[in-house]
Amino acid sequence: MGANALIEDIRADVVILGGGITGLWLLAHLRARGYAAVLCEARALGAGQTLCSQGIIHGGLKYALGGALSEASRALTHMPARWRDCLEGARTPDLRGARLLSAHQYLVSGWRLAGFLASRMLQGRVNRVDSGQVPEPFAAALGPSARGGVYQLDEPVVDVRSVLAVLGHAHADALLAVDADGTRLLQDAGDVTGLEVRDREGRRLRIRGGHVVLCAGAGNEGLGRMIPSGAAPMQRRPLCMVMLRGALPELYAHWLGTSAAPRVTVTSHRDARGTPVWYVGGELAESGVAREPEAQVRRAREELSRLVPGVDLASCAGAVLSVDRAEGRHASGQRPDGPVLARAGAVTQVWPTKLAFAPLVAEQVEARLSLGGMRPGRCPMPSTQGWPRPALAPLPWDEARAWC
Repeated sequence: MGANALIEDIRADVVILGGGITGLWLLAHLRARGYAAVLCEARALGAGQTLCSQGIIHGGLKYALGGALSEASRALTHMPARWRDCLEGARTPDLRGARLLSAHQYLVSGWRLAGFLASRMLQGRVNRVDSGQVPEPFAAALGPSARGGVYQLDEPVVDVRSVLAVLGHAHADALLAVDADGTRLLQDAGDVTGLEVRDREGRRLRIRGGHVVLCAGAGNEGLGRMIPSGAAPMQRRPLCMVMLRGALPELYAHWLGTSAAPRVTVTSHRDARGTPVWYVGGELAESGVAREPEAQVRRAREELSRLVPGVDLASCAGAVLSVDRAEGRHASGQRPDGPVLARAGAVTQVWPTKLAFAPLVAEQVEARLSLGGMRPGRCPMPSTQGWPRPALAPLPWDEARAWC
């Protein structure tokens, strides 16, 4: 085939741009319901925001630490159970091949919110852990003084990359690796009628009909400019996450400070060589945007040395990861309470806000398609045989080079 030859047009009900958790979950959801859907990815599956997440399937408690249930907290309430069903193969998409890192995230709060955390409104979402029942190696890391205010949260922690691998493998025939610069919307009299893409060798493919869904995170901003009505407003909220690598025990916990937000949040992972990695977020990551990398790593070590005195952090290497959280714009500039969807004709722009919301986003997109008159089964699943497939992106700690 010539370098610039045009492959014959194909038809699809839905074309998804962006191969993070939202795009892949949406692809699986729509195909399970009979829609002919394909997904285009310009980098690698999970590149960007998805693999920068800690893998916590929030149940909303994090957003109720002010002492009342917020809208965000209510919206997240059912997400852990939904994800757990998928991880057990009880619902689609079937994620039984993905890794569950921890069945629970823990919260260390001392006694400041003891009354609220024990209230009936949080029943089933929070369980107090008696000081003698704190599991090892968590108990040894905390030291005796902190064991009296530990709570077990209904928040599983997943290996995000393994979730992407399962979804990508199941739907590999619908994945297209494309060149970002060669992607454009097809239009007729101002209406979007499909998408034209190009692979890295210059081959072109036109995908006609149906609906286009932008799930590209920060990439939605540029892609949205192709829409005749323009891009929906987007905001960015930066973080400076910390990675610590060394002989570290497995920990999955939030620590509360004086504010309603977690002071520090830690999840545990392993790099490609099997070395333990702590991935550290929370208020530390939000305020760390203003610090130099070495100062941010030093601050993380100092904080964690106070919080987990039973762990020797002196020999651990540290690095930072700058994360640009892209979200649908909120009037106040604060985090939206839930997913943000903006539809303009045959194009929908999506920002999930949280990893945990991926199932909800898929349902909301399908509902909007249905309201717009689209039904599954209008066309068969198109053949994309011979088109290159996107690879799976590496984890941040395997890409980091500036360890200190």
